[in-house]
Amino acid sequence: MNRGWSGRRTRHTDQLTLEAGFHSGGHIELTWKMRPDFYRGATWEVSATTWIEAGQQLTTLASDVRTFLAWP
Repeated sequence: MNRGWSGRRTRHTDQLTLEAGFHSGGHIELTWKMRPDFYRGATWEVSATTWIEAGQQLTTLASDVRTFLAWP
């Protein structure tokens, strides 16, 4: 049974955008895009794409990202 999703899911803040896509075999493509504060006029952007397996890897990563983003 395919428990993934179709299309891309996107979440973003002023400086970070995370795009996720589900692929066959239970693999998830994550594209991380970072840029400086939009309102300061900078125009550069950096991105990296990572691949993880659905299931425990995804659960662990989601928990780690929540912890990291809540860091003061």
